[in-house]
Amino acid sequence: MGTDNSEMISELRTRMKDVSPLEDEPDFFTSEETLVRFLKARNWDINASEKMLKETVEYRRLKRPMHMDCTWCHDKPGFHSMRQVGFDLMGRPVVYSNFSQAICHRNSVEDSITHSTYILENAKASMGPGVSTWVYILDCTGMTLPVCNPKLGYAVWQVMSNHYPERLGMVICVNHNAIFQGVYSAMKVFLPSSTVAKCKLARSKHKISELFQSHFSEEMTKWLLEEIHLNKTRPLPRNQIEFWNAPSKNNEHDPRGTPSYVKMFIEGFQMEDKINTKIHKPHPNIIDSATGKKVTASESAVASLQQKRDDEKSNGSANASDDDDENNIETIEIAKEYEIPEEAKLE
Repeated sequence: MGTDNSEMISELRTRMKDVSPLEDEPDFFTSEETLVRFLKARNWDINASEKMLKETVEYRRLKRPMHMDCTWCHDKPGFHSMRQVGFDLMGRPVVYSNFSQAICHRNSVEDSITHSTYILENAKASMGPGVSTWVYILDCTGMTLPVCNPKLGYAVWQVMSNHYPERLGMVICVNHNAIFQGVYSAMKVFLPSSTVAKCKLARSKHKISELFQSHFSEEMTKWLLEEIHLNKTRPLPRNQIEFWNAPSKNNEHDPRGTPSYVKMFIEGFQMEDKINTKIHKPHPNIIDSATGKKVTASESAVASLQQKRDDEKSNGSANASDDDDENNIETIEIAKEYEIPEEAKLE
């Protein structure tokens, strides 16, 4: 790191000296890793970085994100499917999300931000030395506008970009369709070019496999390919709907994550670990199941989920075939209720 950058890091640390430490993380805004992330996020503008960091400190003091839990998932198992499932070749946490597995038919800004924050805070807790970013695999199978739209995406992005700068390492979108194209086109207007450059899209089996093999271990690649394949099945298998439960048979695919992730973070998880903010916690329903609670999706929820998939197919938004042209995907017009507000601007 150059002398000028080192001096700016030191200057930002000095400017934060009169800020009261956070109770749960007293070193948060004095650590070099945090200072560098906020300086990078504002192109090393010391004044803008100071403002951003101080606002984040107060946000963390008020919201206490390390203590957040997703009550939506606890109250309605499978409300969100977004979960950490392993690591990439660089040791970065890999988070996977699939719309076909999510019981919810309409997400709100509040539940989306809460669950995303829970997942990211716990991804941080699993990061090894020298790791500060994460990888997001977005499987668009089952995607509908009520659960993923520009208005919702923009609101979540504002929180993530303002309070978790330089945390996103890469996004891989697979099985994207016309709905995704419409949402992504609307979002790209507001996303920094550096963020857009981190997004990779793939639809064919060959392209997806090739992309995964270049970034993930054989174990992670195998898990992702099998998970994506199973989540295309109609009707969706019960063990994929209840992705939080361990498989009933040996050598069966485990939707909770790769074997190494399950062994390290799920097997042996204790009830008292739920209140330990220093350790990684898996998806809320995986914790419930791992600590002895019987967690099942209600029959009405399963029926509703299967109906959602049938509606998706009849509306022409089902997955692309394996040989579809990666760059020849139609888009849709976004209804007014799902549009980003006109006055919305990135700071």
